[in-house]
Amino acid sequence: MQLILTYAVFVVIGEIGAYFVGRTVEHWSAAWSLPVFLACFFLVFGIAWKLAVKITAPRVA
Repeated sequence: MQLILTYAVFVVIGEIGAYFVGRTVEHWSAAWSLPVFLACFFLVFGIAWKLAVKITAPRVA
């Protein structure tokens, strides 16, 4: 359960970051803002999963 909650927190934080990256790119090019946002959007899921697993994995002494 802790893994899923950690993953959800990382996804929410990452998607907020992806939104701001997309909005920033929109200032330079409206045509590129959607592809950049979508790339960040899907990248967040993979990165969030790897981080959540790394943080919640049991430590072997």
